[in-house]
Amino acid sequence: RQLGRGVEEHTRRAAMSGLVGTLRAISADDPVELHDLGGYDAAQVAELVQGAFAQPFPARAPVKVSFVVGAGKKGRQKYSQSLPKDLISALGSIGFSEDRAASACLECCGTYKYQHDTDKDLKFLHVFPHVSPGQGEGSEGEGSGEEGYDEDEDSPEEICRRISLEELEDFVKHNVKKFSQKRILLMKLKGFRAEFEELEAKMMIFGPLDPKEDAKYNNCFELSEKIEWVSGEMERMVTEGRLTKGEISLVREQLSDKVAQLSEELERAKADGKSKKAAKIDDAIERILDRKDSLAELKPTVYKIKHEKEIRQLRRQLAEIAKLEGSGGKQLMDVATVRKIGQKEELQEELDDLMQDNLGWFETKASVEEMMPSAAGGKKPKPKPKAAAGGGWTTKSSKKTGKSKGGSSRSGAPANPFDLLGDDNF
Repeated sequence: RQLGRGVEEHTRRAAMSGLVGTLRAISADDPVELHDLGGYDAAQVAELVQGAFAQPFPARAPVKVSFVVGAGKKGRQKYSQSLPKDLISALGSIGFSEDRAASACLECCGTYKYQHDTDKDLKFLHVFPHVSPGQGEGSEGEGSGEEGYDEDEDSPEEICRRISLEELEDFVKHNVKKFSQKRILLMKLKGFRAEFEELEAKMMIFGPLDPKEDAKYNNCFELSEKIEWVSGEMERMVTEGRLTKGEISLVREQLSDKVAQLSEELERAKADGKSKKAAKIDDAIERILDRKDSLAELKPTVYKIKHEKEIRQLRRQLAEIAKLEGSGGKQLMDVATVRKIGQKEELQEELDDLMQDNLGWFETKASVEEMMPSAAGGKKPKPKPKAAAGGGWTTKSSKKTGKSKGGSSRSGAPANPFDLLGDDNF
């Protein structure tokens, strides 16, 4: 029996070593397919993560490693209920963090993102490991010529980078409805434009770009037009008062910061005897303060929540279990109570899936949590008629129909008080 256990342990370690080796051999030209972690326990997951991801991959470009960590009712018995949490915990122990918009790019190395694919009825955890380009194959010699770039083509930011303005307007209408979502989209677009301008300057000075840079350059369409349009949509939402409670606080805080900044400029202008500039700054401060006061009186917009009834019920059940667990040391538990507590992980998993389904493009968990019902199920204000329902993650093929490059722009948009916030505030 002891010999049998030894053989079993040797076999397990050999399989683990094989998977670690397979993962660490990944390259941009030979990507690893999905790896199913069915049957893995917490200790095995921790060992896998330590062996595979504790050190940077010897790859010349960022990569994505995808694990199957769960399934729907038909296949869930194959996976431990705690498997996604075990994998996330193990990744967190070596410094990895969650990024809902992560893709295979240098900025996202050391992150992961969870995905529940309802079409395939599978749950995935995508990991974006650190890489050491200088150690990988193709870092010099014949393997250095690469084509394309490695970002996830189906990620929201990559879709928004490459589609036309007309297509973006349609995508935003269905997938980027909240002010906070548009704010993150705007930041992404400005980052793309800065990258585009850097590549353009490099091309003017040093000549042709390398294949990866050239692919990025040619996948930027109408960025300045998109930035102008998204900025205008955000201004319209503020003007019309279509902001959630958290968004109102965010905008008012940004306005306060701008007032403080302008006040310093006002003092300097007065000290320098620049009366016209001082008057202009003073007028700008007044307009920002007026806008801030109007936001304080605004009734927050409330968006419709998907699965609200089920979420409230699950939170109520979990709250009851928490009470039972808290009183466990004071009294003996009957069989029914023990069975009820045993349902905790399954209920939590179901709740997590329903919450996940409410996450839209460029949306943070905090912005979704703000709208979620409590366990008590208190009544929420009715959504305004014009407020759109929150959308889930979707992927949609798009054509590169944009006519102009990323650096193009339209004529200047009409000035408005909200412009005074400046680029840094969005």
